[in-house]
Amino acid sequence: MKTRGILYRERYIKLLSVITILFICILIILRIQNILISFIFASVIYYLLGPIVNAIERTGISRKLGVISLFLFIAVVLSLGLYLLFPVITNQISAFKNELPKFIDGVTKLASATEQKLNAFSYNLYHIDSSRSVAAVLSTFARRAFEDLPDLISSSMAVLVLAPFFAFFMLLDGQAVTKKILALVPNNYFEFALNLQHQMNVQLGDFIRARLLEAGIVGAVVWLGLTIIVFPYAVLLGVFAALTNLIPYIGPIIGAVPALLIALVNGLSGLELLILVAIYVIAQLIDNFLIIPLVVAKIVNLHPVTVVIVIIIGAQLAGILGMIISIPVACIIKLTAFEIYNHLVEFHA
Repeated sequence: MKTRGILYRERYIKLLSVITILFICILIILRIQNILISFIFASVIYYLLGPIVNAIERTGISRKLGVISLFLFIAVVLSLGLYLLFPVITNQISAFKNELPKFIDGVTKLASATEQKLNAFSYNLYHIDSSRSVAAVLSTFARRAFEDLPDLISSSMAVLVLAPFFAFFMLLDGQAVTKKILALVPNNYFEFALNLQHQMNVQLGDFIRARLLEAGIVGAVVWLGLTIIVFPYAVLLGVFAALTNLIPYIGPIIGAVPALLIALVNGLSGLELLILVAIYVIAQLIDNFLIIPLVVAKIVNLHPVTVVIVIIIGAQLAGILGMIISIPVACIIKLTAFEIYNHLVEFHA
């Protein structure tokens, strides 16, 4: 009886140790500035490069050498890409900054013209006067955007340094750390914890790779289409479309708004405006009828109503970042709940 009591006590101590370690890690990630975003980006890099590192290791090359070689190769490729794209991006940002007052004035005039039409349509029963508010909001946003740009760049640089740093050691020592944490799990929960960890890794890895592939294709289609019709800021708008496409449901709409406003302010003809809309529609058709059914839908097994609810919760808790990570977090919670239920059913069977 004493031996059994000692075993039970050891199991509970191990379980408490695992929970404490996880709680401390989560607390550090949430409380320290830039750590959460850096950790998210590091996890993305980890799941993207993990299969490649594992494949290199299977050839007989040491994991350390494989990780270092892969990071050096990526650094060279990114440096070359920045060398080619940086002048284009900086020129487009500078040109957009110079023309921003014109766009603010143009959008304000569009809002005013729309007001007049709506007021005339309603016979002035419901008088709408929002053009001044639109002008004030746009002016404030533009001023704050460029005033906060140095702080944003500084914060981004911190993330760009921390994320690869974390990812490097996650790829190098992640398996060893996972084994040590799993070793703390009591024996009767070990198989459950090992299976849950494996399934979470597979699902998260597949989801991240699928979403980035989806965003990259959408951004490339938009950039290519805008380049063909010689639309201004094609690179910036393509990158913006790719990034906003990561936001479920409303992301594609947000991604198209800047291009439509630029087109309206610049006075594009009806045919040119139709072609512009067609570019964004084609990108979304490729996304919704090709990429999502073949890639994403097989990974995320969530009801549409559930997806909407978790996106709203994510937006309330963490804004845009919360909307982006809400679906994978929901998938992890669902997977964990099902695994716990199955474990309890098998345990009591």
